[in-house]
Amino acid sequence: MPQQDKALRQPARFVGIFVAALLVLASGVAAQLPGTIYGQVVDENEEPVAGVKIKITDPERPDWKQEETTDGRGRYRIRLNNATVPYDFSFTKEGFQENRVGGVKVPARGEVRRNFDLVSASAALAAASAAGTIDPEAAKKGEAVEVYNQAVMSLRAQDYDTAVALFESAIEKQPDLGAAHAALARIHMERKEHQQALEHAKHAMELEADVDSMQQVLFTSHSALGNETEAQAALTALRSANPEKANLNLFNQAVDLYNAGNMAEAKAGFEQVLASNPDHAKAHYLMGLVYVNESDNAKARQHLEKFLAIAPDDPDAATAKEMLQYLEP
Repeated sequence: MPQQDKALRQPARFVGIFVAALLVLASGVAAQLPGTIYGQVVDENEEPVAGVKIKITDPERPDWKQEETTDGRGRYRIRLNNATVPYDFSFTKEGFQENRVGGVKVPARGEVRRNFDLVSASAALAAASAAGTIDPEAAKKGEAVEVYNQAVMSLRAQDYDTAVALFESAIEKQPDLGAAHAALARIHMERKEHQQALEHAKHAMELEADVDSMQQVLFTSHSALGNETEAQAALTALRSANPEKANLNLFNQAVDLYNAGNMAEAKAGFEQVLASNPDHAKAHYLMGLVYVNESDNAKARQHLEKFLAIAPDDPDAATAKEMLQYLEP
């Protein structure tokens, strides 16, 4: 009889081991899909610009970046491993005005062609003067503007220490130079100097400089410093201005909590994501894994089935299907 009991217990034990193995596998699977963007960088005369440095960043991951350079005909081809998020692109070359483009989306498992402009510094200055778009107050404080422009050039060259020093010098000469505060906020955020990032972001917002971008800085830096109330306030403001970006922040934050093993907090985060977007496939998938961890098979099945209904071709679909086979209804 003891031998028979042991045999009867083996299938249940196997299922437990199998599901546990699947969970380990699933937790290591990044919610990502690759995509490719290609095209050409041209100047104001539609001439190709060779040797342009292209920097791709993700506002929600300040420590991540990818860099490429255009070839002799100004062409580029970039493969991004995660096409589920919008990226910020910057195009720089000495003698040209930097071009920053935010919210660039790449089709998952596909390719998209997109050309970008890079205007020469002389042409940009001539156009601004002709259009009368140069700030009169800044013109009166030419010295501060000159220092600011030097800082921008250092930033383009990725000489961040020099750029920081020059932006700070420009602010000393012109304290209400909001663009300098905004630039410093972004630099400090990327360098994970979050307290300094917060100080400059607040000044920039008081001066109404790059407000939406500064809300992102506030959210990222407050989150890094553990200031949950302030981070949520920034997220609420960002949600009002840009709901899609705010929801992406919530999802990424919940994923980080999940990967760190903070299931209760991750669960709360995924619930917020789904409250805002009930058809967020990956949130359903990860919510299903959270409920598997809680041994709540019914709710786990509910979310995994919803995930498969929304995204049947997702890379994690096979794992979800296998898990469903071993979860009792």
